[in-house]
Amino acid sequence: MSDYKPAYLDRLNDVPENFARFITRIPGVPTTTDRVAVIAALTPTHEEVLREGGIDPKMLRRAQQVHGNKVALVGDIGCHYPVEGVDGLICGAKADCCLGIYVADCAAVWIYDTATGSRALLHSGKMGTQQNIVAEAMHKMRKIFGTAPANCIAVISPCIRPPHYEVDIPTAIKAQLLEEGLTSENIIDSELDTAADLETFYSYRIEKGNTGRMLALFGRMPETEA
Repeated sequence: MSDYKPAYLDRLNDVPENFARFITRIPGVPTTTDRVAVIAALTPTHEEVLREGGIDPKMLRRAQQVHGNKVALVGDIGCHYPVEGVDGLICGAKADCCLGIYVADCAAVWIYDTATGSRALLHSGKMGTQQNIVAEAMHKMRKIFGTAPANCIAVISPCIRPPHYEVDIPTAIKAQLLEEGLTSENIIDSELDTAADLETFYSYRIEKGNTGRMLALFGRMPETEA
């Protein structure tokens, strides 16, 4: 099985305690317009990737993803998952949970605070970007963890981009991250277009809804101390 550790996640995975993955299209799994059914079909592989990283799948924490900008704090013991009404998740450095966001053209955004070890994973599509979910996440990280944006590394996943989409989502996200105080050298864009490579990615727009979901993951390796 692929380890789903693309080069654009190297800055995150170079930190020994970090577990950052992006699970792309899984060969042999039929697609469908039924989101629940397709995620159920993909789940065994998604869980295998977690187990290979030493993470129990029951520690996966997901957001409901309603195309908004609300962000929730999660941890080892928590509320009902997926967390209702939110599109972003944050956790502290010592949390053994693994954050998870599904995407199929929208961008996933990883944010790592190198000073406190806190983490965020956001679902930022057209609506989430317009509502600046990045700012919401940074506000919560500053308030809860004392995060200084200059200490943060952010990564933008493969997502749909011009000319396949009329909105330049990653460019907008980068501008928002800069506005929040991240430095340009700490913002990594995968620069990959989901709509341009259906062998590797799922694309809701190009496949007209008959598609799967990629899974972004961000957690802590359980065998290391944060």
